[in-house]
Amino acid sequence: MLLKIIVFIAAVIPIIVFVRKMFFRRPSRFSEAFGEFKKQIDYAVWIFLCLIACVGVFAAGKLLWTWWEAM
Repeated sequence: MLLKIIVFIAAVIPIIVFVRKMFFRRPSRFSEAFGEFKKQIDYAVWIFLCLIACVGVFAAGKLLWTWWEAM
């Protein structure tokens, strides 16, 4: 019985190693570079949205100021 367990474990180990290598491998240099590029694009989008929000707040403030002086 012990010999059967050892043979079974010896047969399963290459399958486990193969599955780990195929599905749980470390990221390649390309995927790391792509991840960094994606992070920089996300930062650029957030900065752009913040600038648009600042311009919108400034325009709304100027509109309110003009309306307040007209009263």
